[in-house]
Amino acid sequence: MDDIRSLREQRDELAGKINDVLLRNDSIEDAESIELLEKGEQQLAELDTQIRGAEARAKAEERLAKPSFGFTPSPGSASREDSEYRFEVNGTEIRVVGGNTVGANGPTTGFSGDYGASIPVDLSAEMVRQLPKLAPIRGFFGSRSYANDIELQRVAQRITMATDANVIGESAAYPNEDMVFERIRVRSFKTAAKSSVTEEFLRDARGNAVGELLLEHAEEHGRLWDTLYASSAGDVYGPEPCMLSPDSWAVVFDVAAGNAAGTTAGTAAPHADIAIQEIDNSDFTAAATTEQEKSEMIIAALTELRYDKIPAQYWGGLKWLVTQEFFAQIAARVDGNGRPLFQPFVNSTPANSTAAGTLLGLPVTVTNNREGKIGDTASTTLALLSHTEDYGIFDRKGFSQQVDPFSRGDNGEVVYRTRMRSDARWLRPFASGMLVTKA
Repeated sequence: MDDIRSLREQRDELAGKINDVLLRNDSIEDAESIELLEKGEQQLAELDTQIRGAEARAKAEERLAKPSFGFTPSPGSASREDSEYRFEVNGTEIRVVGGNTVGANGPTTGFSGDYGASIPVDLSAEMVRQLPKLAPIRGFFGSRSYANDIELQRVAQRITMATDANVIGESAAYPNEDMVFERIRVRSFKTAAKSSVTEEFLRDARGNAVGELLLEHAEEHGRLWDTLYASSAGDVYGPEPCMLSPDSWAVVFDVAAGNAAGTTAGTAAPHADIAIQEIDNSDFTAAATTEQEKSEMIIAALTELRYDKIPAQYWGGLKWLVTQEFFAQIAARVDGNGRPLFQPFVNSTPANSTAAGTLLGLPVTVTNNREGKIGDTASTTLALLSHTEDYGIFDRKGFSQQVDPFSRGDNGEVVYRTRMRSDARWLRPFASGMLVTKA
C-alpha cells in the first residue's frame, strides 16, 4: 500500500506541474517548461502503468493470503466465535493469525501482542510454558526452508598435507592430495497430529481458544523435532542426531536396522570426526572426591575440549549447547579463585534469547530435549561445542494445517490436523566437539 500511495503522490505532483505550465498566460519559452511538456505525458503514462501493476499485485497478494478454509458464522452465533485461523511460518518464527478482528479478541500473534486480553486466565497462565519461543537446538543452529527435495554435498575427507611429504625438490613429482565429497539427501520426515473441537467450545465465550490450540500444536511439533535433532536414530529413521556420541549413534542405528546391538560394521556415525572429550564418572562420583575437585574436573574437561581438542582455526564463533541436567551440575560451580564457571547475561534471559549466559567466555544454550549428566552410563553426551553452520536443519517450506468440519460433523466437532516436515544433517563435524561421560 505504501508503494501505491507513493506512486499516486508522484503522479499528482507531476500532473500539477504540467497544469501550472499550461495555465500560464505568457508564452512558454524557457527550456525547463518545454522539457516538462515534452516528457511529462510519457512520464504520466509510465506512472499510470506502475500504479495499475501495484494495485494488481496488492489484490493478488490479498487473495493468496486469504485462507481456503474457515468457519461460516451461523445466524445468532456468539460474536466471539473464532474463524479463519491459519499458521504463518517464517524461518524459526511461528505465528497463528486470523480469528476475530474486533476489540480485544483480535488475531493471535504468537507470543506477542495483546494475547493475554484475548483468552481466559486458564490459558493465559500457559503463555510462559515454553521460553524461549524457539526450540533450543533449532535456535542454536538455525534452520533453512526449501520447497522441494534436495541433495547436498559435504566434505567427507579434508585435504591434509604432511610437512615432510609435501616439501619437494626441484622437478620432483607433486604429491597427490584429494578432497572427498559425499552426497547427502534431505528426506523431510513428517510429524502429524490432530485435535477435535466441539461446536460448544467454539461458541462459548473463551476468546482465542482455537488460536491457543493451534499454537500448542506448533510448539509441540517444534519440541518433538528438537528431540529428534538431539537423539534420533538417524539415516532412514529420522534426522541425524547432533547430541549422540558416534558410538551411541552407531548402536542406535544398528538396533533400528534390526541388527544386533553393538554391530557397527558399515554404520559409522556421520559425525565420527568430531572431537571427543571424556569426563570420568568413577572419579567424579567417588566418595572421596570433594566438591572443589569435582569443579576442577569439569573445568579441566571443558577447557581441554575448548582449547586442545578443536583445531585453533575453528575457534571463531564457537558456542556451547548443554543438557539441562548437566547445566544444573555446573551452574553453581566455581574455580579455585571463587569465580563462577557460568556467567549469566546482564540484560538477557531465556525469555528473549536462546543463550542463557556464557561458559568459558562462550555463549551457552540449554536444551531440555536431551537428557544427560555426569554419572550416567558411558558415552552420554553432556555438551556440544559447535558453530551455527556445523549442523544443518532443513524444513520443508510451510507448516501445513487442515480444518475439517465434515468427518465428525455428526458429532458437532471440527477436526484440526497439523503436520510438519523436516530433516537435519551434520555438515562440518570436524569443526565441532563433544563432552561425553566415561564409565
